[in-house]
Amino acid sequence: MSGRALGVIPARYGATRFPGKPLALLWGRPMLQHVWERSRAIPGLDTLIVATDDDRIAGAARGWGAEVAMTSPACASGTDRVAEVARAHGDAAIVLNLQGDEPELDGDAVGRLIAGMREDPSIVMATLAHAEEHPGRLAPPEVVKVVCDLAGDALYFSRADIGAGTAGGPALRHVGVYGFRRETLFAFASWPPGVLEQAERLEQLRALERGVKIRVFTGTRPFSGVDTPEQMAALEARGPRG
Repeated sequence: MSGRALGVIPARYGATRFPGKPLALLWGRPMLQHVWERSRAIPGLDTLIVATDDDRIAGAARGWGAEVAMTSPACASGTDRVAEVARAHGDAAIVLNLQGDEPELDGDAVGRLIAGMREDPSIVMATLAHAEEHPGRLAPPEVVKVVCDLAGDALYFSRADIGAGTAGGPALRHVGVYGFRRETLFAFASWPPGVLEQAERLEQLRALERGVKIRVFTGTRPFSGVDTPEQMAALEARGPRG
């Protein structure tokens, strides 16, 4: 199955735990620029757009060559920004939500997700995960875990130690990249937050609560996202990889 793939990187300036995070310098460049550069190399991605409501982010992104869409300040989440951009791109059959705080994004893994959705029209939503070489690293609540059924679809996502992950069980470390069929994206964005979503603080549970299957593409190499200044400092000290 064919279909154009649109990648959107939602970026906001006022993150509660790390204000100004997209433009914070990492390895000599703004973190968002690292994400954009890696996203440009994703196999099978036809269009890439940075979505923001902040003029500082928009100006910086245009400065390094990114296409920018100014989205409404009323957007409650990154997914809402992605949906707003997708509505202006009617030719996009597959829409990717690429997190702006993953400077080591594995573009090849995202490419496999796109290819998998093109090959199997029954996949209406997809994400990424990988096995954790050191199970103890699954313990912190900021590390999101996922367990899957035998078909490779997500059974549940949690911040808790599900599937005996820290004991070497089948839990995988979730990677916050999402692929949607455009109709599924618009439906998802129209739904109110679910009970499990609010309890776990995990937006993807909104889909599972409504019976939407999320295919989990696995085998990606580990890479680190950034939620706090402390995590940014640790990445800066370690240096880039991959």
